[in-house]
Amino acid sequence: MMSKRNLWIITILLVGVVTYFLVTVLEEEMSQVEVVFDDSTLTPMISGDFTEDPSRWEFDDSQAFFVEYRLERDRVRSQELEVLNEMINNPKVGEDARREAEVQILNLVELMEKELIVENMLKAQGYPDVLLFFRRGVATVMVYAEELAEEDYRRIAELVSVITGAAREQVQVVQQS
Repeated sequence: MMSKRNLWIITILLVGVVTYFLVTVLEEEMSQVEVVFDDSTLTPMISGDFTEDPSRWEFDDSQAFFVEYRLERDRVRSQELEVLNEMINNPKVGEDARREAEVQILNLVELMEKELIVENMLKAQGYPDVLLFFRRGVATVMVYAEELAEEDYRRIAELVSVITGAAREQVQVVQQS
């Protein structure tokens, strides 16, 4: 019978292998994507300043925030993954830096998975659009809805807490309409 420690080690190794495989496949698929723009794609949906604080962004269309944020998040993530992969594949980079880059990729993939799970679970519950912002143990969920009842806030916060591991007190639910 396997000990709990051995089971944990095997689980961690399995997660690492699966994550590496997913990142490799994603990178390969992304290298084959060709993006073709037309004039309407380049028209920004944002008016005003594009500051670091997403809650201060101003949009011409209230749902545009969700689209614009996801595009920006994906762009930044792609750049991060590219830099980390270059570090891993660079023979001039030391072993410690290479390991740190691998850890950062695993952390980034784990964050992406949490965002995807939370956003899709809440959409499945009937919310038209949802964004998760998770950083340093604090989670903010922006929900597109005309109105949220107190029970909605509690249910959303509990779900986010369970999935992200953030303390319930560290989960903020923001209604956006």
